[in-house]
Amino acid sequence: MPFIAFLGCDGSGKSAVIQGIAARLTAEGHKVTLGHWRPKPFAAATGSQPNSADDPHGQSPRGLLTSILKLGWLCFNWWVAWLLYLRRDSRKGFVLFDRFHGDLLVDPKRYRYGGPLWLARLASRWMPQPEQVIFLDAPPEVLLSRKQEVSAESLNRSRAAYRKLAHNKHQFRIVDASQSLEAVIATVSAEIHQPA
Repeated sequence: MPFIAFLGCDGSGKSAVIQGIAARLTAEGHKVTLGHWRPKPFAAATGSQPNSADDPHGQSPRGLLTSILKLGWLCFNWWVAWLLYLRRDSRKGFVLFDRFHGDLLVDPKRYRYGGPLWLARLASRWMPQPEQVIFLDAPPEVLLSRKQEVSAESLNRSRAAYRKLAHNKHQFRIVDASQSLEAVIATVSAEIHQPA
């Protein structure tokens, strides 16, 4: 059973979709482990997700050295958590992450990353990879009607970057997030239950 990551612009409904999928999987008798952005390897895995920042682009990027150190810390977190419990949990049930290390490549400003993108791409390729990535996509006007945390220009940039990230990657699935929440959950559920 897979490690699944959910990506999407602000307003795409990731949190609500993940909650709906987790509830369905739990009702089917599956163990579900939830995470957000990076695992917390030195604490027991929990079923809750931390809230994202209300102003994701409000802080300045870190400097070069600090960004590289933070990237190393991110790698360390992923590998320790993978070896301690995430690999086991993905074999025995479902691991669902709201964002994962690949999101840094799309939106470095959100994570205050001020280092070179080639290094972030290399680090992301080296970290544990999800078996599936669900990209919840919707037009900017739909996203802005739900949340106004970032500008339409920023949403357009992020959407294009997510689609570029998804291009030619077999584990990515693009799901229309402008549908009703129930329809999105049903679509995602069908995707994750497809045989590999």
